[in-house]
Amino acid sequence: MNPASIADRQISRATLWLGLLLSGPAVADLSALEGTAGHPSPTSALWALEGTEGHESASAGSVREDEIRCSGDVPCLEIATDLPLRGLPRPFSHIYREPRAEEGMIAMANVPAFRPLYVFERRDLDFTQGADPRGWYRVGAGRTQSDGWMQARDLLEWRQALLVSYTHPGDAIEGRSPVLMFRDLQALEAVVDDMDMAGRARAIYQGIGKGEVPDSVISMEPARFVDITRQFYMLPIIDWRETRIHGDDARLLQLAAAVPRQRGADTLEDASYRTQSQVGRTQAGSSTGDLNVDVVFVIDTTRSMQPFIDMTREAVIRMTRRFTGETADRFRFGLVTFRDSTQVIPALEYVTRNHTPTLVDGNTLVELLGNSARATQVGSLDYAEEVFAGVDAALRSQWREGALRFMIMIGDASSHPKGHPQNVTGKDETDLRRELDDAQVHLLAIHLQDPRAVEDHPIAHAQFSRLSRVRGDESRSALEAVNAFEEAEYQSLADRVTGGISQLLTTTIGAELPGSANAPVSVPESVESLWKAAMVEYIGRDAHPPKDVVAWSLDRDLVNPADRALEVRVLVNREQLSSLAQSLDMVVQALMRAEVTQAQFFEALQGVAGQTMKRPEEIGRGARLAETGLLPAFIQSLPYRSDILSLTDEMFASMTTEQRSQLEWSILAKLEQYRAINEQVDAWFRLNDADEDRDMVYPLHLDYLP
Repeated sequence: MNPASIADRQISRATLWLGLLLSGPAVADLSALEGTAGHPSPTSALWALEGTEGHESASAGSVREDEIRCSGDVPCLEIATDLPLRGLPRPFSHIYREPRAEEGMIAMANVPAFRPLYVFERRDLDFTQGADPRGWYRVGAGRTQSDGWMQARDLLEWRQALLVSYTHPGDAIEGRSPVLMFRDLQALEAVVDDMDMAGRARAIYQGIGKGEVPDSVISMEPARFVDITRQFYMLPIIDWRETRIHGDDARLLQLAAAVPRQRGADTLEDASYRTQSQVGRTQAGSSTGDLNVDVVFVIDTTRSMQPFIDMTREAVIRMTRRFTGETADRFRFGLVTFRDSTQVIPALEYVTRNHTPTLVDGNTLVELLGNSARATQVGSLDYAEEVFAGVDAALRSQWREGALRFMIMIGDASSHPKGHPQNVTGKDETDLRRELDDAQVHLLAIHLQDPRAVEDHPIAHAQFSRLSRVRGDESRSALEAVNAFEEAEYQSLADRVTGGISQLLTTTIGAELPGSANAPVSVPESVESLWKAAMVEYIGRDAHPPKDVVAWSLDRDLVNPADRALEVRVLVNREQLSSLAQSLDMVVQALMRAEVTQAQFFEALQGVAGQTMKRPEEIGRGARLAETGLLPAFIQSLPYRSDILSLTDEMFASMTTEQRSQLEWSILAKLEQYRAINEQVDAWFRLNDADEDRDMVYPLHLDYLP
């Protein structure tokens, strides 16, 4: 092997999470990654799954008794996190009535693999045999009672609710390759360490396509996209290695795959699974008979915008003329308008206005654009407007379940950044982009560029580019820039955008365009890109992720390792989310109080928390916010850090007024996101049928955390 390649792929198991955690506020805390034999120590916050095959140290595969508190009647608790201890059953494992591995003692045979169970008791555990641990666990599917005993060799202790999910794969041509699941680490390393990794990976994909599955490959992610926020599955991490590919950190992960309420190992030896896993991202497994499209317009209605509102109305009129009897009912429209902060300029009347509490048909939208969405005659204080507030309000639209969701944002100015006095949401383009992705909303931005405000163009371009990023392709944005003085140019673009969406739906469902007046339009590339990304999600509804297998995978695309294939999430229940929200609310109150009274931050925090904490005096004993005991214990144990958790009196004192304001708004934005997540009824999942409502979980991005 080339020495340079070896140097570029240095293996370091002690820093798995560096780069694996999502970018943004979540940054790996390297000081927490110290461990023995290449793994974190038993007390490390990183140790997510234990007692697994492949551990090099007995201490790494067990949990010290003083870290777990078991009373017998309720699930054991992890002392550091105050969370119930859970375990993941291995495939083909049994639950016994008594701790005796005898056929006559079997209470439940072949329990669902990797479906989390609560641990009620740990008896005679011995991990000195490495891959063959001894001892017993008393387990149950629910919190109220146990179902029996499992052998230690059949159960993986799951110390933290961390898992990975598949990323949006992008389109069929330029998107990433499906994640391959290898039988063992050596098989994966043989591909990753190959000087022509991409070529070797392509050969494997070609062989699978011909039905020639290598012995080294167990299973594969479906080619179609499986969105964990719509079709819940589990990919907890059992073991790992770290490497570097072309100078970037990459992880080799041993994963356990599970799908709640489904059983049966999905391997490529299974012809039915192999067939469905290879159905292309543009091949709908089911009919497009239920394909609907929701389009919400988000329009700036400040003083300069009336001509463009009128032209948008004309474009929608022409769009509705293209409808056929087969397409008219498939479209529903929304309209949200925005201006600027009414606290600064009360005469503006509103910051945002949702003209369509329920989405409407095309004719109603035309009426609203003509009568309701009128531009104000009142001038703004500065050039920027409240674009972010408009997008935020539009996200709350009553989108139809299963419909393709598009947002068309039209404006001539940038938005006030997070922390600005006129930013009413406390959010920025990064916060909203995350919410757009979770809601499967695809945004097209039309930037009307006024030549007299060229200094604002780069600001707006950066914001609008991020908001309109094409899902599955970080390098591409659905942004259209138009000279605001060239009205004909805007009219042409509006016609091609609206007509293009109508034409794409007509073509997708196989309908015919009505009459010669509706000749095909030139669909903008931005619209086609968004449509493809949305269709990947729609078609992915028929895909089934692999389950009941344990395998090794790379967290990057084997063909193009610049593309991330797996991302980290943490499972939270509503109680945890509520507890986190309450804690952050107190932090915000303390920030405000300290700013007004000129007190130290921890002094203000102690005053705010005095009515809710049993021992608020302990807050002052912590050097950092993470050590005050205010935030939920499970947050402090996660392998990430942030500016909020690291906050000290000294840091707060050194902050400028603007920095304090930005910190405050950042927390308020997260609180708003928690509220939105809590209200999403369909976004919460049961890991077991016996779980109570309070135990339903949501797969939260790590960068949603404080």
